[in-house]
Amino acid sequence: MRTNTTRGSVGVAALVLIVFIACTTSPAAPAHVQTSPKATVHTLAGGCAGTTLTDAEPPVWAQSGWSVPKGAPWPVPWASGTNGDAVAYVFATQLVAGSSPRVDGSSNKVLWLAKDSSSAANVSGHPLGKSQPMLTIAGGPSITDVPTAGCWTFRLTWGSSGQHSSTINLEVLPAGTLP
Repeated sequence: MRTNTTRGSVGVAALVLIVFIACTTSPAAPAHVQTSPKATVHTLAGGCAGTTLTDAEPPVWAQSGWSVPKGAPWPVPWASGTNGDAVAYVFATQLVAGSSPRVDGSSNKVLWLAKDSSSAANVSGHPLGKSQPMLTIAGGPSITDVPTAGCWTFRLTWGSSGQHSSTINLEVLPAGTLP
């Protein structure tokens, strides 16, 4: 009887060995992974006090109206507001103090957007850490001319009674500077 038990054990062991060899020696089909091109993301000059200006892809909710090829950097630098619920597209690349047009003929154009807002946000700005000078501009596309250089805090408010808000800090170059 021992012989039959030993033969049965040997048979099971042989079967396990055959299955193991079959699973490990057969070539696996090469995996074909198709990756989409990724744009190189840059942090750009123009943000300050914790705000980053970038050419990365913005949040989906802020992409309406844009047509950007896959893998290309975002064509207009942008900054995200606190909590990711506001965006400033800085068409001017970087803001310059003084009135538009700037010395190169361009202007301080910024597109201010707020998430889940059916109307333009209100934007107020002042130098970081100071209450004056203060300026108020309409959200949406606007010329954002500020009187002095330095880091400026822009607060967007929206909603029926301004119950939503977000902050974006942008560096403003001295008047006459070319960005």
